Amino acid sequence: MKNFNKIILFTTLLIGFSSCEKFLDAPYDNRVELNDIDDIDLLVNNAYPMRADLFTEIMTDNLHHYATTMQASNGATYIPLFKWEDEYSDAITTATPTHAYSHYYKKIYEANLIIESVAGVNGNELHKDALLGEALVLRAYGYFSLVNLFGMHYNEATNETNLGVPLIIEVPKENRGLYDRASVKAVYDQIDKDVEQGLALMKKGFSFLSRSPYRFSLASVHAFMSRINLYKGKWEEAAKYADLVVADRGVVVRKMADDVYRKTSTTEQYWAQEIMNPSIHPNLLLVNQVTSTFLCRPFGYRLGGFYIAHDIFYSTPSTDYRKDHFSAGGTVIDSVALVVKYGNQPNNPNALQVRYDCFTMEEVLLNRAEANLRKPSPDIAKSMADIEAIRKQRFSATNYSPLPTPTSVDDALTTVIKERKLELLGQGHRWYDIKRLGIEVEHRTIRTDGKTAVILKPNDKRTAIQIPVQARVGNPLLEDQLNPR
Repeated sequence: MKNFNKIILFTTLLIGFSSCEKFLDAPYDNRVELNDIDDIDLLVNNAYPMRADLFTEIMTDNLHHYATTMQASNGATYIPLFKWEDEYSDAITTATPTHAYSHYYKKIYEANLIIESVAGVNGNELHKDALLGEALVLRAYGYFSLVNLFGMHYNEATNETNLGVPLIIEVPKENRGLYDRASVKAVYDQIDKDVEQGLALMKKGFSFLSRSPYRFSLASVHAFMSRINLYKGKWEEAAKYADLVVADRGVVVRKMADDVYRKTSTTEQYWAQEIMNPSIHPNLLLVNQVTSTFLCRPFGYRLGGFYIAHDIFYSTPSTDYRKDHFSAGGTVIDSVALVVKYGNQPNNPNALQVRYDCFTMEEVLLNRAEANLRKPSPDIAKSMADIEAIRKQRFSATNYSPLPTPTSVDDALTTVIKERKLELLGQGHRWYDIKRLGIEVEHRTIRTDGKTAVILKPNDKRTAIQIPVQARVGNPLLEDQLNPR
């Protein structure tokens, strides 16, 4: 019996040592093992983020709140954001700042894993360059999204002291790392470094770049760089990178007459699904989302509670095809209308597939139009030419007529910003424009009661969304680094 027990003990120890050895051989954080270039390519494809920032539309002057139509469960989630309050929902299963913070850092982690791993796998060196470049641009995009959500707008006078977000540029080597918030300047410096190095590597490995509309191309990287420089107020650079996009793709914008025909010949749900179809529209970069997070849920279906603001609803001419993106509900007095641009609209929040745009030619032309007016030597004619390139496709041939030529740069800028607001309605750009342009916004939770008005002043500190509670729980250093109020 003693010998039998010894055998059992010896066998158990062997099994234990074997299991321990296998455990020690495994990656310490259970990450996927990357052995060849196909593994890296698959991870790059997975590292593309969704448009987790679309919730910002309800924080802008694009939408008004109509309480009687809001689904009860949406109130606690979205009313605090509508009122720019710090105590917002910590839900990560729908479109909230909490979800955005978690999501973008997850994608940054994946980009970091690619950056650290690609050199050691088997595969063509130029292919590695292309994928490394793509990962660097993805990391830059993640930090650009985060710093513009949770930090104050770029301002060279205050960037060094304004709080940005934690910078994590390597795969963490411990179970739960603690990270201080970097300054806005430090985050932008990293963005600039990553996107410049990434672009150079993508050019080097150009023959291996994916041709998918859901992956960065040179044109969409240039569009990204145009946006970065527009936000930084580097007007010459913003115009230069927009020029490169146009040189690559031409001035090809959405033919909205085709959209309207498709709407009248099919169902509205199908039409919404096809609006961002890359085979029929000249988008520069899309994300194809199969999920239940409903990124535009608060303003994307008739129980969301947020609808197109009155000034947009009533001022857009009926002859403007962009008005066909307004899906009306309720009465004329209520002016309850959705902006239909994504596939989980207008009354179908459970759509399985949704395409969201990251960069479009329309945005590039609007960037260039604004930059050409703000440069040291403004060019009104060039600016208005870009505006008209869009407007020509927003009216029928019989209804189109060019806008009067502005007589001053200020008048031209007013025109450009107005067109930008209408053209990009519902696409998640307006919040950043409100931040960078210092636009005052007034929100009412009961439209007829003046006492309920909440006002966001120009350059208001609340434009830096407060760091989510869940992020602070995971990284208690952030409790002492909250956005000032």
